[in-house]
Amino acid sequence: MVREMLLDLLDGKGINLMVAEDALARICFVSSLVGSIEHGRIVYIDLDTVFTAYTRHGMMMGMMRIGSRDVRGKENGGVRMDIFIPDKGRLEHLLAHASSSIDDDTGLVVLDSIHGFYHLYDGVNITSLNQLLTSYISLLGIHAGRYSIPFLVTSIRKRMVEEPRAYGSRYLWSKSSAILSARYSHRDQMLLVHVLKHRIDTLRDTVQGLKVADGWSTP
Repeated sequence: MVREMLLDLLDGKGINLMVAEDALARICFVSSLVGSIEHGRIVYIDLDTVFTAYTRHGMMMGMMRIGSRDVRGKENGGVRMDIFIPDKGRLEHLLAHASSSIDDDTGLVVLDSIHGFYHLYDGVNITSLNQLLTSYISLLGIHAGRYSIPFLVTSIRKRMVEEPRAYGSRYLWSKSSAILSARYSHRDQMLLVHVLKHRIDTLRDTVQGLKVADGWSTP
């Protein structure tokens, strides 16, 4: 499986949920996906800043051999990545900015990650947070769907089953047109992607394997 096939697994007409076994599987998946984009813009909303840490330290670029692409928001080699990092209390403004930046030149929209969202609102009523989460995802999904752009939402499996956050999880499981499970095999140095749900019948219940470079670790 080449990296470009990860993009082929995403549905451009709905929400794509990727549930990773752990943080390592998540960063392998999103880094491989970003590396498969060859032109246009990537709108990346990094709610827990793990992805940003990798790009700033050059770890992702070296491991995934992205080459001349500058993932810090500058034009280089035909690809531009705009990474949005929120401050507490300013997420609404950031999402409005990110949504308005989505256009027909955008090739991918990523919201990373669900548990990062909840950490931004420590102490806030969970019911209100679930409503906020669903409205934000719907807003981004509408903007991305207008141009048939793949919209990816990420999470980690252990976070998906925690209470009382289950409502947000159930909403995503019911509304996502594609749900992928990602696991990193240390023995094989391979990212395994299981398609749990998909609008296209031939993709459902398939397992894809992506060989990745040596030396992956969480920052």
